[in-house]
Amino acid sequence: MNRRGAWLALLASAAGAGAALAQPVSVAVDPALDRQAIDPRIYGVNFGALALHQELHFPVRRRGGNATTRYNWVIDVHNTASDYFFQNIPAPDPGTLPHGSAADVFHDQTFAHGGEPIETVPLIGWAPRSDGRIKRWGFSVADYGPQDQVECDLYDPPPPWCSNDSGNGRCESVPNPSAFCVDGRIIGNDPGDTSEPIGPTFVTGWLAHVASRVGTAGEGGVRLWALDNEPMLWYETHRDVAPVPLDYDGLWQRTVEIAGAIKAADPAAETLGPVVWGWCAYWTSAADWQVSPTCLDGPDRQAHGGLPLLAWYLEQVCAHEQTTGVRLVDYLDVHYYPQGGVAGLGPGDSGEDPTTSARRLRSLRELWDPDWVAESWIGEPVELIPRLRGWIDDHCPGTGLAITEYRWGADNGPSSALAHAEALAIFGREGVDVATRWVAPEPGTRVVDSFRLFLDYDGGGSRVVGESVRAVSGDVEDVGSYAVVTPEARLILLLFNRDVAARQAEVTIAGGAHGDGRLFRFDAANPLAEIGPVPIAAGGFSLALPARSASLVEIPLAIFADGFESGDTTAWTTSTP
Repeated sequence: MNRRGAWLALLASAAGAGAALAQPVSVAVDPALDRQAIDPRIYGVNFGALALHQELHFPVRRRGGNATTRYNWVIDVHNTASDYFFQNIPAPDPGTLPHGSAADVFHDQTFAHGGEPIETVPLIGWAPRSDGRIKRWGFSVADYGPQDQVECDLYDPPPPWCSNDSGNGRCESVPNPSAFCVDGRIIGNDPGDTSEPIGPTFVTGWLAHVASRVGTAGEGGVRLWALDNEPMLWYETHRDVAPVPLDYDGLWQRTVEIAGAIKAADPAAETLGPVVWGWCAYWTSAADWQVSPTCLDGPDRQAHGGLPLLAWYLEQVCAHEQTTGVRLVDYLDVHYYPQGGVAGLGPGDSGEDPTTSARRLRSLRELWDPDWVAESWIGEPVELIPRLRGWIDDHCPGTGLAITEYRWGADNGPSSALAHAEALAIFGREGVDVATRWVAPEPGTRVVDSFRLFLDYDGGGSRVVGESVRAVSGDVEDVGSYAVVTPEARLILLLFNRDVAARQAEVTIAGGAHGDGRLFRFDAANPLAEIGPVPIAAGGFSLALPARSASLVEIPLAIFADGFESGDTTAWTTSTP
């Protein structure tokens, strides 16, 4: 027996042994049905190590987050907001500012390795003071009194660069609070301690600077501009300059002002908004949250026709376009973090214990399933992507959909890697246009394989691109199935076994397939690797799926026209869905 024959015998033996132990699940694939183009920009990230971008060539990289809301592109200084003591922090000076800033470098590196940057522009109306590239902070102890924590409290021993005057703006535990301490917070501070007012010219000046380096959007320069970051949380995250909770009208007024300036300066630019933080901000404003017992309704919402915030926002976008001919927002941009302790944003929700892992994997159904009730404080069906798509269709058709922050666990967890990989498959099937994980995984961690599965599964640059097609699992509770037809007439089948036990997939492919498939896989114990060939007979095959594994099978499709094999995938489009 030759080497290939021995391998096939081994694979068949393993499949047979697994079948005796693994519960079978049917997977029915039909490349003619539910065809939908996949936008490769769903495989994006926020920030990320240059080495990882050089390796995987992320289609999109976003500069986002709280630290980008107040970024002064002229002097290359950002404000850390509530993430770290409301401090102005200058980047290292290249000596050529405004050229060579951190933003410039990010754009250059992203373009150099085949990616497209998403840059964040401020709507908040403030930027770090331009009268010096020095560290400043928003809540001085000397000016506003004692606070619960100062910067040097984080370190033992304190480094020489930390400041005992830089407070966190809170005073709940202060025994003798100052007059600035009200209800546990420092109020009445001077925004000018760190920041100065800015307007549309600040933004258009930045666009002009970027265009002078890499061209306008129409010339291949930076095309995607996010309209700030999580504005409904400014009253917390940036409360040293924006302590008043934002309402519907305030959000739209800022959108008209800044997005209008962007479109006038560069008509080919595309904008993403309103970049809201999550579930509550889909429905209502920060102003509502101050007075309503629920974050799903309130007087501000009722004063705007009772419409959810995002539905109302979309209506304004299309109404403005009908009046002016200018579409101010090209992508409805939201953030989504599954609740219930599974997002992996900190030690409290990065667990890989059996209960947390299982809940994390089940929470993927919040992305698409109208019947799945979120196992968290949300307590109702989220149905995220179909819901947002429905609002777009009803209130402003033609708007793209972006999810520019999401996260399904920490970088190194087995269930996290599996969840992130399946989330990418769901984005493709459900028609998301742009998605960027917060943040890019650290090189060498398990979640890198989640992206490699789609961006370089064979180590030779093969990507999951093309059209999503029908793939129906007989057990959606435990085994997810997704299929993609590539431009080269290959079928890529993605199978995610979320079960703690091995499963046996019995796959049928309508229209047939021929030859051997190639199998790639990662699981809880093993990184992504090519496993070997998969024999295909009569348009189907059987495949053992290890517990908690992600499998990709690359299959040559059998397409015939007048009795002769053809690589023309349009033959599949003649079937009626």
